[in-house]
Amino acid sequence: MTEAAPKAETKAKSGKGSLKARKTAARLLAVQAVYQALQNQVPPASLYEEYILYRKGMEIDGEQMVEADVQMFQNLMSGVTDRWGDIQQLIKPRTEKIGKVENLLASILICGAYEILAHTKIDTPIIINDYLNITVGFFDGNEPKLVNGILDALAKEVRQ
Repeated sequence: MTEAAPKAETKAKSGKGSLKARKTAARLLAVQAVYQALQNQVPPASLYEEYILYRKGMEIDGEQMVEADVQMFQNLMSGVTDRWGDIQQLIKPRTEKIGKVENLLASILICGAYEILAHTKIDTPIIINDYLNITVGFFDGNEPKLVNGILDALAKEVRQ
């Protein structure tokens, strides 16, 4: 996977960061792991150890990244794996109109959808905003609008 320059809030000279920055870093790491899982056709949770040992707090473009919140990353990986079918049922009807969704975009939608489903104590705008920032870090086109529209519609449906 080509590494894109993540948003500023995931960067820090020491690799440490605020709780918000570490949670954002966990979301980014989860998107990368789900992308790799889709590419290699393996369960996302099977990549947990690789990402924690070798990619957490890694350096990209000469910048030390904030270390991901390990507990949140673990929750995302196991949750996405455990609820794969539920997530696909929610995403598929919303993406059928646009045809095949590229794996990186699908990874963002999968992680965002899982959080909207499972992390009901986290306000929806916080979840959507972080996944929008991740999307902007990788895409220049209409993808952020697509992610926003799908995650917002999903949240309205499942969090009534």
